[in-house]
Amino acid sequence: MEEKFKVEGMTCASCQAHVNQAVSKLKGVVDCNVSLVEKNMVVNFDENQLSEDQICQAVEKAGYKASIFIEKSYKEMMREKQAEITKRRNRLIVTLIFTAALMIFCMWHMFASDFNWWFFTMDPLIVIPVQIVLLVPILALNFGYFTRGFKALITLKPNMDSLIAIGSFASVVYGLYSFIYIIYLTINGDPNGMIHSLSHNIYFESAGTIVGLVSLGKYFESRSVDKTMSSIYRLMELSPEEANVIENGKEVTKKIEKVAIGDKIIIRPGNRIPLDGIIESGYGEMDESSISGEAIPVYKKENDKVISGTICKQGTFVFKVTTIGKDTTLNKIITMVQEAANSKAKIAKLVDKVALIFVPVVILIALITFGVWMIISKADVNTSFNYAISVLVISCPCALGLATPVAIMVGTGKGAENGILIKSAEALENLASIDTVVFDKTGTITKGIMEVSDISLPQEELSNICSLENCSDHPLSKAVYNYASKNNIPFKDVSSFTYVPGEGIKGQIEDDAYLIGNKKMCLNYLTADAEKAYQNLSNQGKTVMFVIKNGNYVGYIGISDSLKETSLQAVRDLKNLDRDVYMLTGDNINAAKYIASKSEIEHYIGDVKPDQKLDVIKKLQQEGKKVCMVGDGINDSPSLIQADVGMAIGAGSDVALDSADIVLIRSDLADVVSAIELSKHVVRTIKGNLFWAFFYNAIAIPLAAGCLSFAPLNITLNPMIASLAMALSSVTVVLNALRLNFFKRKNYNNDKETSKNVI
Repeated sequence: MEEKFKVEGMTCASCQAHVNQAVSKLKGVVDCNVSLVEKNMVVNFDENQLSEDQICQAVEKAGYKASIFIEKSYKEMMREKQAEITKRRNRLIVTLIFTAALMIFCMWHMFASDFNWWFFTMDPLIVIPVQIVLLVPILALNFGYFTRGFKALITLKPNMDSLIAIGSFASVVYGLYSFIYIIYLTINGDPNGMIHSLSHNIYFESAGTIVGLVSLGKYFESRSVDKTMSSIYRLMELSPEEANVIENGKEVTKKIEKVAIGDKIIIRPGNRIPLDGIIESGYGEMDESSISGEAIPVYKKENDKVISGTICKQGTFVFKVTTIGKDTTLNKIITMVQEAANSKAKIAKLVDKVALIFVPVVILIALITFGVWMIISKADVNTSFNYAISVLVISCPCALGLATPVAIMVGTGKGAENGILIKSAEALENLASIDTVVFDKTGTITKGIMEVSDISLPQEELSNICSLENCSDHPLSKAVYNYASKNNIPFKDVSSFTYVPGEGIKGQIEDDAYLIGNKKMCLNYLTADAEKAYQNLSNQGKTVMFVIKNGNYVGYIGISDSLKETSLQAVRDLKNLDRDVYMLTGDNINAAKYIASKSEIEHYIGDVKPDQKLDVIKKLQQEGKKVCMVGDGINDSPSLIQADVGMAIGAGSDVALDSADIVLIRSDLADVVSAIELSKHVVRTIKGNLFWAFFYNAIAIPLAAGCLSFAPLNITLNPMIASLAMALSSVTVVLNALRLNFFKRKNYNNDKETSKNVI
């Protein structure tokens, strides 16, 4: 079974790695995915070998707290988050006030002492207790760093909190030691003038500023991370909390959780559809832009399906609920985006390995730094201590831990906003390296809807022909019916009608007998002109319907599946991105050739069955190509699964969510290009974040250790500057990921790019 857990106490990549390690090693765990950003984990385990309580206990042994994740409504979740933010902000404000007071007081006293401003100078026995009074509230308000840090240290799984706790605690201990020594010298005399020197090396302000500045950085980091989840929040906001249900002829307002399958809900103008269902009475003009991206309202009538998250613009109707809870279209999309945001890219595995050893290595470097400087400075404890503390607090496992997940979260969220549903971080990462894109034809490159493309009939015959075709449900007949509707061709009464499977139809209107069908049905009546037309249209992949009236050839109707408006430009863009483009279709080679030429695709194969499509994908992969398969997600399922990245192209609730890695809601090939470009932006951002995180630590740690403090550079850092640098590094990584919010999808309909939100 799969279970989601809430995890408390995680602050950095080391925390995430330790929780993952603690759970993954349990017998019965198939897979464990821990999210540092959302502070949760999803565990796939054998319930016969393991229980939820045992998983929670394993997390607690690692130094953290876990509990079963409870799904909450959007408003309830926002209330809790706002309360948490308010509490954290208030604590931070008080912390910064005392931190500022502590820094000002310490700096003022040191300057006054150095420049002999006797009227500002105070006795150390007064100054130091004041510092302690100002420091205590800072430590008390942020005591979680110490409890979490030392608990992790005791369990031999140190994390970022451990570094902060060790640095601050050591500063406090050294400050107390110096203060006690000053009291001793005051009582017993100070022949060597050590009191003045010791009073300059009280590290209480360092302890306070380390905690204060790190808390400031963590606050900005958490607010920035919240912004990365804005797309998921917007999705959740689409679902109303209540519905107006018809019960015993009366209208009753119910919480969505209380609505059951089969309940009837009334919808009025301005109402948002709470659950999926089918209209039983009435009508509505539905704004489905939040799901399909189509700006034009869709007319819905009796027996039509309505989709959760969409809005009724006009009309009133009652619909019967067909799906509830996680099975609704909107909730499936929300779940998909959340799972993708929490999943791990392959590149993140490197971070996990580094994170497990990062903090222990930093602590070791700090100890080595202290020992080396004790030798270099000839046992100058103050100098050695300063460099060792700086090493501890400047090291930033947070930047490493946030480098990948925040970029994935923003990227998948931005994809959802633009109608591109990405199911996993791995799919998003793989898409950037795709060099070959394979398209199915029908419904992918073409509209998948048969339309009248050519017609050669006398005007007076159109009404009769359309009237006969209106009697059939065949797709070709529907194409003729749609043509008649668009051109306002009137229908007549039909005297008799017969459908001939595989050939066409026979019928009579008044005294005239008609045959309307393929070449097989009408072969004996065709003229040379008819044969010529047939050859010409067949070469274009079109279906030809001949019309015979009273035994005489009258004319023909050409029917074809036309190219989507954006397909040609999408193919051109893929070529500009250096991607090879292929087309596979079950249609005959003539149809394949015609559509391929229209869409400028050089590589195409016709008469291909679904299993043969799979063989083509395998062959391309054997040639060393990275293949993306784009199909309708139903009959192309084997190919979609086999490809390095499978894209299902479909609209709304009809999308095939199971077989593909990525779902393009709009059925628009422009989104194939957009998805590839988005993946390139995300991967580039991840690599940039990881480079910055590794580069920062590679430069910052030697700098903090005093490697550049020698002439002629003389560059040194104190713990306060080090803690500020550490805080800024993780914020920088998150802000870099937030740049992905400026991504814009291609919109060929407006002949320009747009960032219009879809979901």
